[in-house]
Amino acid sequence: MTASRTRATAGISVRTGLALAAALLAFGGWGVAGAPPARAEDPVTLSAQGQITDRVGALGDRKPAVTAALDKLYADHRIQLFVTYVHDFSGRSPQSWADATAQKNGLGRDDVLLAVATGARQYAYSADVDSGFTPEQLATVARTAIEPALRQND
Repeated sequence: MTASRTRATAGISVRTGLALAAALLAFGGWGVAGAPPARAEDPVTLSAQGQITDRVGALGDRKPAVTAALDKLYADHRIQLFVTYVHDFSGRSPQSWADATAQKNGLGRDDVLLAVATGARQYAYSADVDSGFTPEQLATVARTAIEPALRQND
């Protein structure tokens, strides 16, 4: 993996963007009632059990549906989307936290990380600068898929 990552505003073709958006819409929201309080999270080691790291229980019983959406995204477009839910980004900017987590875990050119801080109500995603995604394409995905879903606590 290169050391360079790009901000939560890069993108893909319309078809791929729609597939990525569909996968992102399957994700859980800002928080789950009754979820235990979590402490600040430094950039995390992603789960060895798959592409989902949920430290706050945000997905609840929706994890199988999210896993299926992630599998479909990979099968259709060879994009591996990792998602992590934490309480907050430990005082870092969302983008800095997402990029540091992607680098810590060795994510590569065909990998994207979506990081959601449920307590802080923030998100960012990180894609390798050599991924081929343009900032405009990823901004469109954020605007049309991520932000509306999170705004509705979904």
